[in-house]
Amino acid sequence: PRAQPTPAAPPPATTPAPTTPAPPTTPPPATPPPTTATASAPAAYEPPDFMTTPPALPEAADVAATWRLDLAEALRLALANNLGVAIERTSVDIAARGVDVAGGAFEPVVTARVAHGSAQSPPDTSQAGAAGDLLTTRTDDWQLGVGELLPTGTRLGVDFTNGRTRSTAGTAVAPLTYRSSVSLSVTQPLLRGFSLDLAVPRVDVLRAELTSERARHQLAITAVDVLERAEAAYWDLERALYRYALDLRSRQRADDQLALTQRQIAAGLMPPSDLLSAETTLAQRRLQLVRAAQDIDAATDRLRAVLHLPRAEWARPLLPTALPRFAPEAVTAEDALAQALAHRPELAQLALDLADRGLAVRKAENAERPQLDLGLALSLIGQDASYTNTLEQLGRADAPGYAVSVNLSWTPLGRAATATTAIERGRERLAALARDQAVQDVWLAVRDAVRALGGAAQQVEAAARFRALSTQALEVEQRRFLSGSSSNFLIAQRQEELASAQLAELSAVLDHKKAAAALLRATGRLLDARHVELAVKPTR
Repeated sequence: PRAQPTPAAPPPATTPAPTTPAPPTTPPPATPPPTTATASAPAAYEPPDFMTTPPALPEAADVAATWRLDLAEALRLALANNLGVAIERTSVDIAARGVDVAGGAFEPVVTARVAHGSAQSPPDTSQAGAAGDLLTTRTDDWQLGVGELLPTGTRLGVDFTNGRTRSTAGTAVAPLTYRSSVSLSVTQPLLRGFSLDLAVPRVDVLRAELTSERARHQLAITAVDVLERAEAAYWDLERALYRYALDLRSRQRADDQLALTQRQIAAGLMPPSDLLSAETTLAQRRLQLVRAAQDIDAATDRLRAVLHLPRAEWARPLLPTALPRFAPEAVTAEDALAQALAHRPELAQLALDLADRGLAVRKAENAERPQLDLGLALSLIGQDASYTNTLEQLGRADAPGYAVSVNLSWTPLGRAATATTAIERGRERLAALARDQAVQDVWLAVRDAVRALGGAAQQVEAAARFRALSTQALEVEQRRFLSGSSSNFLIAQRQEELASAQLAELSAVLDHKKAAAALLRATGRLLDARHVELAVKPTR
């Protein structure tokens, strides 16, 4: 007879069920991309009491030597002491100086030459001297020149040449003659080595600038990795300290339960055999406390290693002071990808590689052209027995001259140049494919990071609910124990459930912090979010 009402009872039971639970359960699936947006709805998250204050060190720690370390200071130390970051900073400085080296091709070059010569020789002609004579000729030459290659590919040259000749030859203009000349030469390539946008003449400088910028992005990549590892080690130490505090509470509850059991037995309300269960629980809690203390030591060493502290500092206890706060945020994978495309240093590096390969292709294509140069030369000459008069002739431009030239050099087959161009185009395609593959990988990483952040937020809410219910269950079980309707075994079970719930909530909150940092890294915004500026000081 009771089996018939039960089928009739489910319909009314199922009708209210979708109406009341539906609102809390329907929104998360309705908007899967912003999973964190649904998690941000319960913004009034209240952390448990043990997470409202910084964790404490074990009793055996040296409190006087304790280093109270906040998160910002830990990140600063990690970047300042990390050897990988130091290496990349030096690489950035080297790459920046490479731009100066490449630009040195456009610096003016000053040349100077001084020469003295003396020779004796028989005359070549009867006008020069008689047979058997020895003619003496002494020369002194000095020259000063300035040459420069302009970013347009134009080559300029200015030369000031002087000579003094003493000769006993009869064909000499005078026994002592000074000759000076000033010449200006301009050579402009028209095909090979020239482009209207001046990219080909400056290709080495442009590629050096790309290399310098790439080194800066590599520094950012290394710094982001160090920051994420340092932050994770910081929260791991805080997790170990909080877990020790929770295990300490569990041991205290086991102590209290053992004392209560002893009073119950003394009052005759419980048999003496129940004391064994309480003592077993207390022994288990003490073992957990020992393990928690060992975990603190291990986590502290990992943080010291990430911070690269000197060995003299490894004896000091580290005490994180940052509080683990749960601050959910609404993020979609599409928005995160847009941020990643704009800020990820890895993608910026690949874009620079693609630009570098494009310059290499342009240089190779330009090398296929014939060498066609247009040249112009202007000159002034002065000559006299007096050096002063010689210079005056130059000033008056008594003997000017000019020359215009066109030089052509061409390799008709051009096999090497054509092959070089094909190679560079292939490398450019590889660079483009590498960037496309990297964008695909970033898309996957961003989706994973967004999903992990949303899942971490949901786990915080579920763990908080689990902790609240476990607290209530323990309180109920304790009241039942006082009334004689429960046992030490059930009390220990409820205490274990509460400890697990508290640890689960702590882990969920810290995992959410790590997931938030991982999302910042995936979108390339971790340095900005942590207010880190990577200044590089030039080395001497």
